[in-house]
Amino acid sequence: MHSAIEKLLSNPPYYPCLLLVHRYPAALYARASSLHQQYGWPLLALGEKLTPRLLPLLPREREWTAPRLLAVEIRAAPPGPLLCAQIDLLFEPSLQLDPLHLLRGASRQRPLIVAWPGSYSNGVLAYAVPEHSHYHIWPRPDLCEYCIQLLSD
Repeated sequence: MHSAIEKLLSNPPYYPCLLLVHRYPAALYARASSLHQQYGWPLLALGEKLTPRLLPLLPREREWTAPRLLAVEIRAAPPGPLLCAQIDLLFEPSLQLDPLHLLRGASRQRPLIVAWPGSYSNGVLAYAVPEHSHYHIWPRPDLCEYCIQLLSD
């Protein structure tokens, strides 16, 4: 993981978005918190930040407001790579978002290191597990070869 972070920062790819993939969200948040402590990079808990601002809106307004709020939060964070955790909100079906596309695009503003709850196997990135109601797969995610890192338990 640290090697991938060094590569991301020293020679950023077109989408400087590093996914730290693990099946357990709590383990991911712990890893993101550890990186925050170790490097002092800002940690953005998306669900915690965006949910209170989206709930008062009408459902149809949330769809187009969520990406704008994400962009505002990314710009407002202190300098340096941004650690993103608690991304589950981006998978809410009523928002009609493509979270991977959204995060890749946002990484053009600044490097993102994203705690991604799911799996990566045989070139297929998944969010959650098949039994989860928001389960989704990307057969060929458009990220560099080292931009998806599987974390061990």
